[in-house]
Amino acid sequence: MKFTCDKTSLFREIAFAQEVIASKNALSIMSNVYLEASDSRLLIRATDVKVSFETSIPVGDVVPGSLTVFCDKLTGILSSLPDSDISVEQDEGRVVLKPLARKVRFQLKTLSGEKFPELPRVEPELFFDIPAREFKRMITQTIFSVSTDETRYFMNGVFMEKTPEGSLVMVSTDGRRLAYVKHDFEGSIADFRPVIIPTKVLGIINKRLSDEGMISVAITDKSIFFRFNSYQISSVLIEGQFPNYQKVIPQSQQFSFLVKKSDLIEALKRVSIFVEQKSNRTFFGL
Repeated sequence: MKFTCDKTSLFREIAFAQEVIASKNALSIMSNVYLEASDSRLLIRATDVKVSFETSIPVGDVVPGSLTVFCDKLTGILSSLPDSDISVEQDEGRVVLKPLARKVRFQLKTLSGEKFPELPRVEPELFFDIPAREFKRMITQTIFSVSTDETRYFMNGVFMEKTPEGSLVMVSTDGRRLAYVKHDFEGSIADFRPVIIPTKVLGIINKRLSDEGMISVAITDKSIFFRFNSYQISSVLIEGQFPNYQKVIPQSQQFSFLVKKSDLIEALKRVSIFVEQKSNRTFFGL
């Protein structure tokens, strides 16, 4: 295998792959990133078994082939190279990286691409589109209150469902806080069963998803798939029964007030200086 490409483009995607790979896989092939060059494109894959990632970038001077290489080391090498075109070439169980305009050379051991696990697939007709801006906003407004208590694994993700009226609802809770957001989209979204989406994949998508365009989503019995730009990302869903959030949300309020958001944030910043870390509570008086 051999190709040349823009270092910045390759580094951006390899760094993305490193986010997907779990540190606990440091001694397995899943600590490696899969590279396959063909037809002027470089296919890049990474997985930690639960979350999988795939994308491609344009490359030149291609000699077709595939390999896997330790992703963390490759990320470090690419970050040290100047922003210019580079050459990547497989040579007897190693991959050689060289800037085209500099006398610098790095070598890394490789493993056969045939040993890399197959990534999960889904039928294209199962995908439905959601405006990227609104989906990203819904993630931001729920991901902060996901529980990190692994004994309550069914709360370690964001609950998502489609209401009978066709709205999309996302909910999260850590037992103390509950975040709920509902959005009505123009047009209709496909029917799907309620699911619990792990925090990791939502965090990755939230960092990479732009505010423009659409994101495509597909849901199967055990997995969820996302497509946007040149990316396809999938994750195993969390199994279990999410708490009945509708019983927690009061149907009516005895007291309520309307306040400018920026004013409330500034007031909370001032009083937070005196909040006890143990209770972490702020009291309102009306």
